[in-house]
Amino acid sequence: MSVHANKTGGHKFEVIWNPATDDPRGRIAYAIESGRLENALAVLGATAVEDLGPVEMLRQLTQSTASLQRDLERKTRGLVVALRDNHKLSWTEIASLLYDDPTKRSSARGVYNAGVRQLGLINAEVSEDTDTD
Repeated sequence: MSVHANKTGGHKFEVIWNPATDDPRGRIAYAIESGRLENALAVLGATAVEDLGPVEMLRQLTQSTASLQRDLERKTRGLVVALRDNHKLSWTEIASLLYDDPTKRSSARGVYNAGVRQLGLINAEVSEDTDTD
């Protein structure tokens, strides 16, 4: 992975990536050029929703963060399928990665099952009552 966010001093940073290898579909570029990444970072840093501005600004911020969240959720599901199927991580390990809570194995399986469906691997789906770890 060659995407880097480097602090350049004070409260500034730069994002460096190779569009051909790191962003062939242009998702990073779009997130930056559309202002969605900037908006999501503003929400992340806000102390309270009330500090973010009037309703039109809240609408824009909501759309931006929801868009990035959907993209990241899709990517997370794919990562979970790879971790489970290719690298044989346990449900406990995956739950710890996803939720910082190793007891959320059922939730981890739900993310895995959604990833399986998303990737078209329906036959690999795991039921809730099998493979407890």
